[in-house]
Amino acid sequence: MSKVQSFWRSIPRKSLTGFLLGVFLIFTTTGIASDIMHLGQQPPIPYAIEVFLSGSFAVLYAFAGFRLRRQFWKAFLPLFAFQMVMMGVFGNLFPDRPYPIPIRASDVAKLRGRMSFDGIAIIVIIPLGYTCFVYVLIAEARRYARVHAEMLLASQIHRVLVPAIDSTIGNYEFCGRSFPSGEVGGDLVDVFPHHRSWIAYVADVSGHGVAPGVVMGMVKSAARMQLSSREESSALLERLNSVLYPIKKPETFVTFAYVAWNGEQLEYSTAGHPPILHYHAASEELSELACGNFPVGMFGGSEFLTGSVTSAPDDLFLLFTDGVVEITNAKDEEFGLAAIKAVLSAQARKPLNEILTALLEAGNRHGHADDDRSLLLVRINQPSQSVAVI
Repeated sequence: MSKVQSFWRSIPRKSLTGFLLGVFLIFTTTGIASDIMHLGQQPPIPYAIEVFLSGSFAVLYAFAGFRLRRQFWKAFLPLFAFQMVMMGVFGNLFPDRPYPIPIRASDVAKLRGRMSFDGIAIIVIIPLGYTCFVYVLIAEARRYARVHAEMLLASQIHRVLVPAIDSTIGNYEFCGRSFPSGEVGGDLVDVFPHHRSWIAYVADVSGHGVAPGVVMGMVKSAARMQLSSREESSALLERLNSVLYPIKKPETFVTFAYVAWNGEQLEYSTAGHPPILHYHAASEELSELACGNFPVGMFGGSEFLTGSVTSAPDDLFLLFTDGVVEITNAKDEEFGLAAIKAVLSAQARKPLNEILTALLEAGNRHGHADDDRSLLLVRINQPSQSVAVI
């Protein structure tokens, strides 16, 4: 569903009806003004039809404007042509009555009565239409105030659930940030120490707005509950999948990527997520770490592959969500994985917060982000035991 359709459907029926009724009433006055221009010589039936069509076509124009926005002209031109045809047909079927010549006193009285009727109708209808608009304005202002307050609260909760990360655990340094595309996002960055180990992960709930933000809170709660039980991190994705799959909407899923130290070796896994980038300080080369897993919550009973990786002093791992890759410019070109690699390679020796800032600034220079963006950097500060890649 497009954003325009979502907005259209989000308007309460009373407000929508009141707005369209206001449009109808205001523009019926053009039909009444037409009668004045004809000096009240229109027969009653075409008079009523012209008044009704004037208001009805205005409603159609308003509806087309809401639905099509910049493409409004695609509906305006055929609607305008159809309106002119309709007016011409009814004009030919019901021509104006001939003007009486000479004009008698009784004709003047009739004309005065018809003009008075038209004037009173305009005076009554315009305030009624205006009242409809005021009603919609007040109702929507109250609704907006409630929604705005709820969004502020949700935004505050989001900041609590996804704080900035600047921490050190043993020989490992972490720096992470999450930037929602709106007030609330569905991305998650987290570092969780437990016992002699830790896990650093990013997650991305499908969709945008409050609903993915709620699922994101569920993911963090479930992940931390699982990790606090001291169960191996390699079982995390399967446990999360078993928890989330039965309680979420069918179309909702979560992509996930993590790097974890289990006390002996570094483990990693990805589930429907962009690869983890591993910068090798000794060779100044980049490699990609990925596992062929489906996203979390997509299928029940899924099994998730994990891997382990060797590490060396000053090695760097970058975890990020697809919102970073999909930043687009005016030519609809994505920022892309290659650009991320180039920035990471050039900045890899700098402090983590400077690397993260450089990645963000490069993305901002490239174009506009429509999706949530999250990045998490992990640096090895001294050697760890080498283990062959699985």
